[in-house]
Amino acid sequence: MRDIALTLLIFGMIPYILTRPYWGLLVWSWLGYMNPHRLCFGFAITFPWVQLVAIATLASLVFSKESKRVPRSPLSVTLLLFLLWTGLSTLFAVMPDSAWTKWQEFAKVLIMVFVTLVMVNTRERMHWLVWMIVCSLGFYGLKGGLFTLLRGGSNHVLGPPGTFISDNNALALALCMTLPFMRYLQLHSSHRIVRIGLGVAMALTGVAVLGTYSRGGLIGLAIVGVALLLKSRHKITVILSLAVIGATAIHFMPPEWSARMHTLQDAKKTDSGETRIQSWKFATNVALHRPLIGGGFDVYQSESMWSAYAPSGSIQRAVHSIYFRALGEQGFVGLLLFLALLFISWRNCARVRKLTRRNPDQSWAFDLASMLQASLLAFMVSGAFLPMSYFDLAYQLMALSAVLAACVSKEGVSADSVRGRFPHVGRRKSAALVRRSDLTHG
Repeated sequence: MRDIALTLLIFGMIPYILTRPYWGLLVWSWLGYMNPHRLCFGFAITFPWVQLVAIATLASLVFSKESKRVPRSPLSVTLLLFLLWTGLSTLFAVMPDSAWTKWQEFAKVLIMVFVTLVMVNTRERMHWLVWMIVCSLGFYGLKGGLFTLLRGGSNHVLGPPGTFISDNNALALALCMTLPFMRYLQLHSSHRIVRIGLGVAMALTGVAVLGTYSRGGLIGLAIVGVALLLKSRHKITVILSLAVIGATAIHFMPPEWSARMHTLQDAKKTDSGETRIQSWKFATNVALHRPLIGGGFDVYQSESMWSAYAPSGSIQRAVHSIYFRALGEQGFVGLLLFLALLFISWRNCARVRKLTRRNPDQSWAFDLASMLQASLLAFMVSGAFLPMSYFDLAYQLMALSAVLAACVSKEGVSADSVRGRFPHVGRRKSAALVRRSDLTHG
């Protein structure tokens, strides 16, 4: 029944996507983050829904009157360079078949990230994209939080199988990255019931992170909590949510959870922590011997490479760090491009915060930039212990930072031009005139 319902829903959306490409981007984001087909039981599980929607979206964009030019910016240029560099490393990969498959998957993600750069060009479109991310991943936050409370925290919370977030650590990272956007929507919702619902969702999502039993997730949750306190206005909801999460961790989670979290004090004393360190040494050695292009995607799967470059007696496993994985698979150049993407995204948000800090009419941009930084911080910190270098959400958030910076710069230039023509008009009035003009001509 789920399979039929999902099929009717998606095929029913195709005609709208073919006339409105932005709808296609939203549906692609929903399928990519929530993966509703993975919650089915029959043919819908393996049907290529994401690919179908992506093709329909690209076709709609080609024939629509929307601009098809990717805005040139440091982020878009670096994204293109990173895509090309990963393609080059794939040509010389140690595991060519596996690397080619992984590069195709990554290329498909980045194509839709470029579509995000093209299509998401207004405040409203950014707002709806954030809503789609929150609803898609927040579903697992609500579900996982309730599951943790009802089961007394005795079972691990996992994501849908066969997806980026199937692993407990990956799901914890995704939920930590989603929390700041829940806060952004709460700050800018005009409906009290929605604000209350988002507050409850934040608390349950935090509990779900605890329920994953992910130590990296706990670190990310702590970092996000501090970031929300520092960067958020009207902090009472944040304080209440953190109080609920803290009380759950101290008084509700079972001894097994506490014992696992206490191993953070000395990672080398645990098998998991020791094997992570071994994988980091392996990636470093691969990069030192292949400094330009690394070993290519999934180099750790090569038994000969592992025997040659991993510490003696180590257990072969994936490289659990976004930084060391990029280093081992893409070499020093690939790592520099990856770090440049993170730096540029952070700088975009910092610039937006600086431009909008004292402008009440652009408080939405200030808050969105602040929450983007909090989400990126979760990725950069928790990702240091997870093999999530190519997580699609991270790259879409990078694109969102670029379009936000461009939107704010455009509004600033337009408002300045209005004040130039009407010197007696104040900043708030000029911004209102700009919005009215956009609605008239958009």
